[in-house]
Amino acid sequence: MKHICLFLFILGNSITLFGQDQERPNILFIAFDDLRPLIGAYNEPEPMTPNIDALSEESVQFNRAYVNYPLCHPSRASMLTGVRFDNQRITKGKGQFEAKIAVQDTWPRVLRNNGYWTATRGKLYHGKVPKNDKDAWDVPGKFWVKDFTDGGPTINDKIVEIGGRQDQIDTYLETGKGPGALMYASVDGPDEILTDGKTAKAVIDFIKNGRDKNKPFMISCGFARPHMPWVAPKKYFDQYPKDAGKLAFVPEGTDRDLTKDPYQGRKGSEIWNEGVDDKTAQNLIRGYMASTSYADAQMGKVIQALKEEGLYDNTIIVVWGDHGYHLTDHGKWRKNTGYHVSLRCPLIIKVPHSNKKVKVDNIVQNIDIYPTLMEMAGIDVSDDIHLHGNSLTPLFNGNSKEWEDITFTCAKGTYGVVTSKYRFTKMPDGQKFLFDLEKDPGEWNNLANEKKYKKIIAEFEQKMDKVVWNKPTDIQ
Repeated sequence: MKHICLFLFILGNSITLFGQDQERPNILFIAFDDLRPLIGAYNEPEPMTPNIDALSEESVQFNRAYVNYPLCHPSRASMLTGVRFDNQRITKGKGQFEAKIAVQDTWPRVLRNNGYWTATRGKLYHGKVPKNDKDAWDVPGKFWVKDFTDGGPTINDKIVEIGGRQDQIDTYLETGKGPGALMYASVDGPDEILTDGKTAKAVIDFIKNGRDKNKPFMISCGFARPHMPWVAPKKYFDQYPKDAGKLAFVPEGTDRDLTKDPYQGRKGSEIWNEGVDDKTAQNLIRGYMASTSYADAQMGKVIQALKEEGLYDNTIIVVWGDHGYHLTDHGKWRKNTGYHVSLRCPLIIKVPHSNKKVKVDNIVQNIDIYPTLMEMAGIDVSDDIHLHGNSLTPLFNGNSKEWEDITFTCAKGTYGVVTSKYRFTKMPDGQKFLFDLEKDPGEWNNLANEKKYKKIIAEFEQKMDKVVWNKPTDIQ
């Protein structure tokens, strides 16, 4: 693989390329699990995310970032390989995530092959580092396999407030598990008692002590929150008043029979808000925000460690959420639907040696992260790597004239597109959905059957027919 010693920085309003004497940038990749753009930086007034907000003030913030598939497994596989995945089986038997990771070199592997010291802790992949990508890391850190549940006797004894679906609370308390439990719990204990506090502590140790200081580093820091169950230390719940939490808008007269909804999920999801009343729903959203604030605080500790070591200025920092989340939007809680709120994700990139705030409204995708990191690190990928996305660096300065504002999406066998104005989705049975996101951001008025939209729908379908999923190729 050819290494190009060019390094990209924003200075003022221009991009400057430096030569071989320029110090290579470090990379810190921060992934949040199930974090939608319910963040202060994205103009949400209620959530308390001071550390993400502060980083955004010195970074490039992408306001219209999307994932190709709104579920952890395919979204993370796409982000790591630069290939669109639609969650279909790509090989026989088990190990579907490993099979996706193996379609071509992941960007952590490319970085290590080009002289970076690499380490990961927490959730970057779908769980622990797969066996077939362990050699992409100097330290393939653990996913806290035994401790990930943030439950069990040690935690249960310290719970001071708990709520949500009672059946799922019971399972969590009995088994110490419940990664998909619709519940919240306030724990009277320090940050390090839970998974994300442990992850931050380990990553800080990488930064300060554990790395090879003769090499640039790429460290991945994967936070488990705000994934369910919404368990966080008490002090983060205490930041929010008891009446915090806002349910999604529902037009008067809306049919709440979700058996008619095009996206069905786990058992119980066909019931509006999975059967919880509005007050419980409000408390659950408060729990989601408390979990977000907890994860945000852990990120703040990691950023502070960079500053204390004098590494902040020369480090590329990427903050990414792996998909959106409903939180009662359309009567649903979770992800894995074709709705706009499920497809959209936060994405913030701190450019080295720049404190310039840039807001980008162009449509970007999780598959754009791979080529962006390669360009920023000055690496020319080998000819056998084919990326479905594009480097975001032209957008850092607002150079968006040649940028095509479209992303291709899939959820549960339904394929579609999102543009700056529309979301279009085609169901397996041929049913179509078209929403004007400018006039109808809540997606309540399906325009697909109106004659005047026939032409634009045909154009979307033509584009969708050319899109490649599940395999690296130059043909997109």
